[in-house]
Amino acid sequence: MQTAANLANPLVDALVRHAERRTGSRMLAYEAVGRTIGTTASWVRKFVGNQPVRLDADTFLRIRATYQANCDRWDAQADEDRAAFFALGGGDDAMDQGPDARLDVAEGSQAARGRPASAVVAPMVDQGAQ
Repeated sequence: MQTAANLANPLVDALVRHAERRTGSRMLAYEAVGRTIGTTASWVRKFVGNQPVRLDADTFLRIRATYQANCDRWDAQADEDRAAFFALGGGDDAMDQGPDARLDVAEGSQAARGRPASAVVAPMVDQGAQ
């Protein structure tokens, strides 16, 4: 049976881990998460450590709302980063995908269609004699 504590524990843990990466300190992360969800740093530390603490309904709802707001913000940031990444692909450094794009092979090797890749690569690296 799922309890509110079982549902909220991974959410609080994720909030603490994210705050720890942002602040650089686990104790500061407990304080930041505690302020956000309306509890103390001690309560957050005990809750994440699975020690017995009281979880009120309003605290549970604040945990869920905080986690959802952070997820929405992280998703929006990921979408912005993804759009910026794909915008870079249209610049001068993009690979040529035109019909004239071809692989220049070493002189003396005939790359014919239907030949296995090893027959094309071996002359390029001078291993055909082996």
